[in-house]
Amino acid sequence: MVAEGTSSPPLFWTLLGTIVALCLLGLVFVLSASAVRADRRFDSSWYWFQRQGVFLGLGMVMLMIGLCVPYRTWIRLAGPILGVTTLMLVVVLIPSSISHEVNGSRRWIGPELAQFQPSELAKLAMILWLARLLSRRMDQIRDVGATIVPAGMVLATLALLIYLEPDLGTAVLLVAITFAMLTVAGARVDVLMLAAIPVAVIGVVLAFSDYRWARMMAFVDPWKQETTAGWQVIQSRVGIASGGVFGVGLGNGRSKWGFLPEAHTDFIYSVIGEELGLIGCLAVLAAFLLFIVAGITAGRRARDTSGMLIAIGISTWVGLQALVNIGVAIGVLPNKGLTLPFVSYGGSSLTLTLFAAGILLNVARNPAVRPPMRTRRVQR
Repeated sequence: MVAEGTSSPPLFWTLLGTIVALCLLGLVFVLSASAVRADRRFDSSWYWFQRQGVFLGLGMVMLMIGLCVPYRTWIRLAGPILGVTTLMLVVVLIPSSISHEVNGSRRWIGPELAQFQPSELAKLAMILWLARLLSRRMDQIRDVGATIVPAGMVLATLALLIYLEPDLGTAVLLVAITFAMLTVAGARVDVLMLAAIPVAVIGVVLAFSDYRWARMMAFVDPWKQETTAGWQVIQSRVGIASGGVFGVGLGNGRSKWGFLPEAHTDFIYSVIGEELGLIGCLAVLAAFLLFIVAGITAGRRARDTSGMLIAIGISTWVGLQALVNIGVAIGVLPNKGLTLPFVSYGGSSLTLTLFAAGILLNVARNPAVRPPMRTRRVQR
C-alpha cells in the first residue's frame, strides 16, 4: 500500500524537515551527553550513540510504514492495536522472564537486547482508537454515553496499568491527550470540566505519595535536598546557566562528566543549553513549536474527521511531552521522567514517536480538496 496523495504539499515537507532536524540533533547530543559515562561503563564512548543510531534507523523504517500505509488503515486496526497494548501492559506487571524491572519500575518487556515499553505504544493506541470512536459517532458527539463514557473507561484502564508500573508522567500525558481530542471533536465541555476535577484531585494525591513526595519537595526547594532528590534539578539549572547566550561549544560541556545523571535521556535539553546556549535552547523550542503548528494545521486540512483527530492527538502528544521535559530541565516543573521527543536516547520512545510522526505525515500529505474539517464540522 502507498500513500494516497500524488504530490506532497509544503506542509508535509515542513513537518518532515522538522522531524529530521530534531532526530539529527538528538543523535549528536546523545553522543555528546553519553560519551564520558559510556567510556567509564563500557570502555567505549560510542556505546549509546551506536545504539541510538540503530534505534533511529529502525524508527525511520517505522516512519516510512506510517507514511506509506493510509491512515484509515490504522483507524481500522485501532481495536486490535488497543487490545494488544492492554495485554502487554498487564504482562509487563507480572514478574517473568520477559518482563524487566529497572530502578524499581516495571516498564519493559521483551528479550534483553530488544526491550520495549508498552506505555509508549499506549499513547498511539489511545489516539487511534479514540479517533475511530469519535469519527464514527460525530452525530452523537454531544451524547455523553456514546463518547465521553467509553473514552473514559478505556482511558482509566490504560492509565491505571501505566501508573502501576509506576509511571505517573505517562499516565497524566495520556489523560491530557484524551481530553484534547474530545474537546476538539466537540464533546460537551461542561462534562469534561466536571470530569477534570476528580482527575486533578487524584493526580495531586498521587503526585505527593511515596517517592514522589521527595521529587515534589525537591522541585519546591531543591537546595534543601541538594545531595539527594534535588541534585538533578540543581545540576540541570547549573548546566543551562553555564551555557550563557552562545554556549561553551559542542562537546565542551562539564555537566555530563558525572555531575548530571541521565544526561542523555531525561535531561538532554540541559546539555543542549550548556553547549549551544540560549540560542540552541530557543532553536529547539522553535522546532517543537513549528511541529505543533504544522501538525494542527494538517489536522484542520484533513480529508475527514478521523484524520483531523489523529493529527490533533499526535501533535498534543509530542507538544506536551516536549513541554514537560523542557520544563523539568529548566526547573519550572517537577521531574516526570518523560523523554524529549525525537531527541532523547531511548529505543521505544524514538521508534514509536517516529511511527506516529509517519502517520501524521500521511495525514499532511493527503489534505482535503474541500474546505478544512473545522469549517465542515459545524454543519453536523
